[in-house]
Amino acid sequence: MAGSTESSDDTDAKLAAHAAQDNAGVSPPPAGADWRPLGSELGPRLIQQTNNQLRDLAWFRTDWQRGGALTGYANWHPPDDDPQPVVVKLPVPPRERLWLKRLQPAHNVAPRLLADGETVGGYDLAWVVMERLPHGPLGKAWNGTEFDLVIEAAARFFRATAEFDTPTPEPDPDWNKLLDRARKKVRDGAIPEKPRWKTTLKAARKKIDAWAETWAARSREHWCHGDLHLGNAMTRNPPPDGPAILFDYARVQVGHWLRDAIYFEHLYWAAPDALGGRKLCKLLARELREHDVEVGAEWAEWAQAYRLLTAMMVPLRLEEEGAPSYVLAALELLESHV
Repeated sequence: MAGSTESSDDTDAKLAAHAAQDNAGVSPPPAGADWRPLGSELGPRLIQQTNNQLRDLAWFRTDWQRGGALTGYANWHPPDDDPQPVVVKLPVPPRERLWLKRLQPAHNVAPRLLADGETVGGYDLAWVVMERLPHGPLGKAWNGTEFDLVIEAAARFFRATAEFDTPTPEPDPDWNKLLDRARKKVRDGAIPEKPRWKTTLKAARKKIDAWAETWAARSREHWCHGDLHLGNAMTRNPPPDGPAILFDYARVQVGHWLRDAIYFEHLYWAAPDALGGRKLCKLLARELREHDVEVGAEWAEWAQAYRLLTAMMVPLRLEEEGAPSYVLAALELLESHV
């Protein structure tokens, strides 16, 4: 690829070493300096670094973008092919760049990577140039099939990532300590239906060890996307067609496929009608089997245990997920199982 000077094996090893440094947690590393003011300087240098194959670069900032990273639209002019629209990102986290590169041989998993590098303009800034997917992110224009398309894309991701060894996973958190923190948060803070939360979390103490033991019995030899939702999927074809292509690989982590499935599912606890009767965990389990990915004989029990543990932690995530309807949905889920 343009911009890369070392062998693919050396690059992959180096990227893996960098990515390992931020592989322990779910979130990408904190953003560093704000590079946006340097966009006018870095853009021309990046164009030069790609032998002028990158052209018409225009930086922009999305409503959901965090930190000071630069994202831009441009056109890519290969020597022997037609130009195509692309997205440029810099700096890009090592983990995201690693997985973009690793997933290139897989069919319809990640955007096509056209160029990448570790430095630009004398700065130690990793960057990528990848295809600009024209349709999405997925939403109502897909008339409900957006959920099926993301599930199918997730199954392709799990099949593709199964080719890569997984390091020893981090141990599970101390769920009893998390329950203590959740109860304190409810006691000391403001939360909808506070008395019901206090009663339910107190009753959860009798069940939490069983939930934790059930969840701990799972295999953890998968690579999870870490941020599976409609906003991280786009298509090359107009709606309602697919296939969906996943992006934003900055949170890929070792775990179990149910972590992605429950994360996707929990976004709709307060709006189950949006799913049109779909059971996302069941759908993903079926797709994984069709892609020859092991799901585990007791996956349904593991899913229920992790679902309840996730609901139990809602009081600890009020700043991120504190919509009253969602908080109430999590409470009702817990109440029905304590």
